[in-house]
Amino acid sequence: MVEYLQELRVRDGSNIRIINSHVYKEKHMTDEEIEAKKIEFSKYMQEVYASEGINLEIIDNIITEVR
Repeated sequence: MVEYLQELRVRDGSNIRIINSHVYKEKHMTDEEIEAKKIEFSKYMQEVYASEGINLEIIDNIITEVR
């Protein structure tokens, strides 16, 4: 089992937040899978915050292998 930590750095108004998510996979992810996961998570978080009337600006999205 491979564990990844995804860190999404966002700005909502004047606040900067870091939203963490853990991703577990049976095998190592390819570069294409990592990029797809980044896009998927970014869109999901923007939708969640938008439903509350908050506009998120994505600053950075990093996925690192934890183990």
